[in-house]
Amino acid sequence: MSDHTVRLKSTPVKPTKPPPINRKEMSAFHLPPNSLIPNTDFCRTWLNVHDVIKELVLDKKLQKFAKAVRKSKVTCYENVEILLNYASALIRNRLCDTSERIVFVDNHSFLPTNHPNKIKGGAADVLGVLESVLKKLQEDERNRIPWHLILTAVEEKTAVDAKVGPAQCGAYLGYANQARPDMVGMYGLSVSPRGFQIQYSCPAGLATSDEFKWTAHLGGILAYICTLYLPRTDFAPRDTTISLAAGRDILGPPLWDIDVGDKVYRNCKVQFVGQPWTRMTWVAEAETDDEEGPTVIKDSYCDVRTRFKEGDMYKILHAEGAAPGFAAVDREYEVKYKGTPIATSVKQLTRIKTRLIMKTSGLPLTKCKNIVDFFKGMYDILEAHRWMVAERKLLHRDISHGNIVIEAKDAKKVRKLKGTKPPIFINEVLHGEPAPPMARLLDMDNCANLDTSKVKSEGEGETEDSDEPLRYRTGTPKFIARSVAAGKILDDVWFAVMPTLQPEIADKYTQAYSDDSSKLRKFSDTDETYHGGQVSTKTLRIYRRDSCFKVDNFEHQPSHDAESVYWCIATFVLLAKPLKNDVDEGQTQLSGIWTSIAEHEVGSDVDTRSALISGNKWAEWLHKDLLFIAELMTELTYQIRPEWALLDPAPGSLHLHEAMQRLILQYVHDWEKNHLNVELDTVSCRTFTPVERKPMAPVSEHPLIGQVITSSTLGKRGSDSVARRAQSGSKRLRKTGDDEPLGAELAELQQAWIDSQSAPVATEPLGYASEDESDSESESEETSE
Repeated sequence: MSDHTVRLKSTPVKPTKPPPINRKEMSAFHLPPNSLIPNTDFCRTWLNVHDVIKELVLDKKLQKFAKAVRKSKVTCYENVEILLNYASALIRNRLCDTSERIVFVDNHSFLPTNHPNKIKGGAADVLGVLESVLKKLQEDERNRIPWHLILTAVEEKTAVDAKVGPAQCGAYLGYANQARPDMVGMYGLSVSPRGFQIQYSCPAGLATSDEFKWTAHLGGILAYICTLYLPRTDFAPRDTTISLAAGRDILGPPLWDIDVGDKVYRNCKVQFVGQPWTRMTWVAEAETDDEEGPTVIKDSYCDVRTRFKEGDMYKILHAEGAAPGFAAVDREYEVKYKGTPIATSVKQLTRIKTRLIMKTSGLPLTKCKNIVDFFKGMYDILEAHRWMVAERKLLHRDISHGNIVIEAKDAKKVRKLKGTKPPIFINEVLHGEPAPPMARLLDMDNCANLDTSKVKSEGEGETEDSDEPLRYRTGTPKFIARSVAAGKILDDVWFAVMPTLQPEIADKYTQAYSDDSSKLRKFSDTDETYHGGQVSTKTLRIYRRDSCFKVDNFEHQPSHDAESVYWCIATFVLLAKPLKNDVDEGQTQLSGIWTSIAEHEVGSDVDTRSALISGNKWAEWLHKDLLFIAELMTELTYQIRPEWALLDPAPGSLHLHEAMQRLILQYVHDWEKNHLNVELDTVSCRTFTPVERKPMAPVSEHPLIGQVITSSTLGKRGSDSVARRAQSGSKRLRKTGDDEPLGAELAELQQAWIDSQSAPVATEPLGYASEDESDSESESEETSE
């Protein structure tokens, strides 16, 4: 891989908003910043302005058809269609008469079909396709244009609505980018009686031209169409290594042939496509025989400024063989067009197309068949992540539903791990026999290397591999840790002690991890500590005096990735539905709390998900057949709630992993012992009526697109069968290492935090500290509100 690395100034988080589901929402869609501001250099940068256009613009019929559009008082798609088809014929006949004709089709009443992410948003007014596609459409009036055959999109508006045209057109182009892996970028057109604007959309962003007037700049229409026939030669218009698989109905769901250099993988089926105007990760599974085993191809448009490259992270991870708990990888390389890496640029951003070939395939997390297996998978994800931090000094930074698979299979020729002791997964702890992970962690796009031994000198006092990237916010909005979303240290002081295991499972746990040198597996709190520390009022005063310190001291920690696992658990169980029980009495409560997650905005002043943390009313939110997991969810919530940076000394980087794993292990052990489990519906999730129509439920099947996640779900059980977990006794906030009482200062801070949340605070169980704890025999340093 060639080296394009420079210092990355920012790492944008993934878009929060889901796809729009109607034309009005298209206008408010999250387009790239400033993408609708006219680019005065658009023609020079993006269009092929051929000399013959000066002659063709004088064509009388062309001027007549343009005048019809200009004089229209209402939207008239037929006039636009006639104009563009005539212009297309002019360009083709004069410049490329051997090329297949591009035709423009009125499509304003029909949704394009077969989007890879199952999006069914609004329909563009006019679509450009090849003439052969039009003939295929005309064979049956029920046929619709599929996304993967769209060449360009056109949006028509009246003079009054002209300003919203580019926003809607831009959204269509973004979705078309997702559906056309064989095209690097796509052009679009927004027209109105006032004039027209041309757009270019690619993974690097969206560019919009000035508004051209019909009377003076009709040549812009010809230049737009000329570029469709004869693309610019100074940047790659297509990825020639990808093509539609032959021998199939072109109007049906697409399969793709992918040339990786030494072979061509046939009939690759798309599994996922990321958000437009980002790295737009495209994942497809190849059709392979049993001898070769699974092959998954992942294409990404990577920012050339990115310091940590995914392929490099996998090399570190699998340095001694395929690390269990992760995807096995064959190789990574830059995809080329005519010998040059495919690059796309908008403004100051340049992205290079990179291909990663993985030798592991699996099912999405939403296909988990029962609730016990789901929690086993979450334990194993924590264990795998813990191993990659401890043994490989790597930090994932983007744990989400989309980056976890279950029932994973590796190719037969994957090199086994040697040397380093592998992670030990939950079934081995429970049953004493070596066992594979119940879930695998994928996607190292945002992974960071924490190994300071590899620091290289770069200029005065700067280092190429410094920890600076850990200060940038990256992740997926629903699942991102709260402090990462805010970009600062939190001030929540509701602390919990390290959970303890009951003797039976504790013995198994100690035996399974007897070779663990970290000593964390045996850690326990004293009567005076929370995860080994005490609340520091000195630190609290500093943060309260100047909130800038919260930002200055923020850094992405391993515990933040553990919190992302918590959000994966929370979103899954909230929407989980039993396989054979559609009766759901908790839909009203679910509506509000799910909305707080679905509408979470990264960087906003208030994290809406805090309502779930402070409320902690799992018995009200879960499906009634899942009430037996409510106690575990409550205890997990208490563990992830506080800001551990407020303790002195601060807990180790893997303390939250340890706490969550202990809790999950104890409950799973008890569930199996008492034969408690629930079979899940892997097709549909719990349904409810939203409080109001907000961007939470577009028609899509993929959780990272922003819609209601199609979770799995659960079955029957007796919720009283498992005794409450024995904890180490009631804990209270005590004096800090500074010998200063917490008193009213902590109480005031905590009450302010509570008041800022939208849900009431749950009563603390035994073993958890809060400001409102009181004891008739409390000492003077103990506080109560």
